[in-house]
Amino acid sequence: MNNEITNAVDVLKSGGIILYPTDTIWGIGCDACCDTAVKKVFEIKRRDHSKPLICLASSFEMVGEYVEVSNLKKLKSISEKSPTTFIFNNPIKISKYVSSNSYSVGFRVPNDNFCSELLNKFGRPIVSTSANISGFDIPLEFNLISSEIKSKVDYVVNHGKNKRSYSASTILKIDEKGLITKLRWELIKKLSKKFWKKIFL
Repeated sequence: MNNEITNAVDVLKSGGIILYPTDTIWGIGCDACCDTAVKKVFEIKRRDHSKPLICLASSFEMVGEYVEVSNLKKLKSISEKSPTTFIFNNPIKISKYVSSNSYSVGFRVPNDNFCSELLNKFGRPIVSTSANISGFDIPLEFNLISSEIKSKVDYVVNHGKNKRSYSASTILKIDEKGLITKLRWELIKKLSKKFWKKIFL
């Protein structure tokens, strides 16, 4: 695993794109602070630029370098129970293409050994978006990822390829006062294709 993390970090630092296993599904990732890299992710997915992307961070302390974080203890407690993406307002230093100029950004702190080590070693947030062409089905395992996606990224992580995904993250909105609004709460098992498209595409 260590070699895979080193290889992935080298690609990320060079502005490249990786295909990697996250705490939920296989994702396409890049340096969330690099405009060129983030734009390439949109191109690979053929994704509308009006649709924002989610970022992974190693800790809420890292999140706090890019957005104002309050109720830290509460956010950590929520995140430890299940994969949770928090939407914060007014990010700084993150590529404008991540938020699609919406003045908000989604962060998740993954409870996953591979992701945690990758993020710690890279030292900055990483974009996390599903490994599919926009409008097509979300692949729940590596073998279902299209050859087009695999051929267009700069590095395919050789770890977790036998993993099958069953869950997507909860999405919670955090306002300026630290109040939390639930946007999505789904423990996903045996979901229909229609549901996946509605949530992710």
